[in-house]
Amino acid sequence: MQKDTDTRASSWGGARRGAGRKKTTARSIALRVPADVAAILDAVPGPKSAFIVAAIRAYAASGKD
Repeated sequence: MQKDTDTRASSWGGARRGAGRKKTTARSIALRVPADVAAILDAVPGPKSAFIVAAIRAYAASGKD
């Protein structure tokens, strides 16, 4: 059996300018919530993360600790 030793450059794979995920300042976290909070999040239409971020910002702005 003869080996294929083609030395041509392949256009498949490899690094490409602009490929991959873009850099972001967002930080990913995981958290566990009680069943009642999970039910609230399940009822939220659209992205849950936007709802959670808005709720946390509203809580921080209210000055409650």
